[in-house]
Amino acid sequence: MSAVSDTGQERIPLVSLIAAIVAISVAGMGFGHSLPLFSFLLDSYGVSDEEIGLQTGVAAISALIGAPFYPRVIARIGLKPFLIICVLIMVIPYLAVFWAGERIWMWYPLRFIFSIGGAGLFAGSEIWINGLAPDRIRGKIIGIYATCLALGFAAGPFILATTGYDGFLPILVGATVFSSAVIPLFFASAPKFDGEHTSGIFAAMKTAPVIFGASAMFAGVESAVLIFLPVLALELNHGVAIGAQSVTVYGLGLLAAQLPVGQLADMFPARRVMTGCAAVGAALACLIPAVQEHVWALFAVLFVWGGAVGGIYTAGLVVIGNRYKGHELAAANTGFVFAYAAGAVIGPIAAGFVRGTLGPNGLLFAVGLSLALYAWAARRPSPRGA
Repeated sequence: MSAVSDTGQERIPLVSLIAAIVAISVAGMGFGHSLPLFSFLLDSYGVSDEEIGLQTGVAAISALIGAPFYPRVIARIGLKPFLIICVLIMVIPYLAVFWAGERIWMWYPLRFIFSIGGAGLFAGSEIWINGLAPDRIRGKIIGIYATCLALGFAAGPFILATTGYDGFLPILVGATVFSSAVIPLFFASAPKFDGEHTSGIFAAMKTAPVIFGASAMFAGVESAVLIFLPVLALELNHGVAIGAQSVTVYGLGLLAAQLPVGQLADMFPARRVMTGCAAVGAALACLIPAVQEHVWALFAVLFVWGGAVGGIYTAGLVVIGNRYKGHELAAANTGFVFAYAAGAVIGPIAAGFVRGTLGPNGLLFAVGLSLALYAWAARRPSPRGA
């Protein structure tokens, strides 16, 4: 099923786009379910906070290792088989985690394999969506994708609250959620890149490194926020509940802004929207110290800040789709995932060092400066446009 506009513009492959968005949203639900489940299980086995953090870092490292190979695999076997294989790669070690139990050393290879599949699922889904989205409404489609993915992540913990953390049931439910992500793919056609040259992700990233920096910047800032925002609330004597709510408010802002940001990227140059989000994010990061004593003012700033920071990734993804086509798109979209993983590795380490040296407000000003420098560096389009 496709739709044709009344102006005679190109057909929109609705079924295929909806299938890809539903698939990655369901997978996002599984990720939202698995992350707190893994942390709880490790904690119940007496694993230290440091090792739990190290286990979580395995996901980003696996993406850095696996991403360079994804475009060539997609070119060889096709995008739909690639996504189905990625889901299988995730489900098998996910189930095996229950069997590993307290043998913590086994968790590392299992989570590494799980994350190889997860990174491939994200890269492949974004290639699918970007490859089918018409340029004239790419921003709107990417905005819908980002919103649905965020909703999936948010729904994951609610499922876990229903199943509980104990026994095989939560593992089985999580594996079932992940497995169901392949169902909509069987009813849709993926974009094909047959007969074209297969580009490498590093070659694509060299063409416009500042665009890929959008993904790394988003990942680095978001990881710092998720780790240190609850700690800041405690230091201000706002309490544990406010600390948790502050992260929720940030996430709600991110969720609410993605469709409007995508629509803005259709109305104006997507790169300008991307730099605008970075500039707004920079200003709000520096505003937080002035309002952090007042909970409702802090929540208002965090809500808008979440939307601006998330908008950097959304608008950047639109830029990628507008600029790259065919196998170049496969390489560039995978490079975007690679850059995200790099930011997720570097961000928490850098944030911890800056916070330890300059204090909590020093970290916020450093984040603001980083976003401002990025907005300045990305303000001019490259020779190829976008």
